[in-house]
Amino acid sequence: MRRDVQRFEVSLKAFIVHERRVLLVQESDTGFWELPGGRIDVGEEWQDHAAVLRREIAEELGADVAIEPARDAVTWVRMRPTDGVFQFLVARPCRLLAGTPRLSDEHAGLAWHTPASWAALTLPPESDYPAALARLWSIAVR
Repeated sequence: MRRDVQRFEVSLKAFIVHERRVLLVQESDTGFWELPGGRIDVGEEWQDHAAVLRREIAEELGADVAIEPARDAVTWVRMRPTDGVFQFLVARPCRLLAGTPRLSDEHAGLAWHTPASWAALTLPPESDYPAALARLWSIAVR
């Protein structure tokens, strides 16, 4: 019996912690708040994920922003509301080493949040974003 296999885009996300707050960005096209990061580009399939994540963060937050990703990761699935594509998200807790994050053209806002303040944000639906953020927080602050 033949069965359909789901196809996913893979996105690497940074759970950047600084002064016991986490950086979240607001998507320009949907208004949802999420973690900074993005997809693995063609040609990056065999590159270290931390290097790909650093590239994404430089693109989204500014070339002067430097992060140190932890080895731990949390994964979850999101359905992108604009086109229904499923994304497999891999997020790593990260420490901010240098730079001041700046808003890119991809985002309408950025802000540092605590678990109490991110609970009031509109996170992506059709995802397990709230539980993933809670898991990441528990890893990052231990």
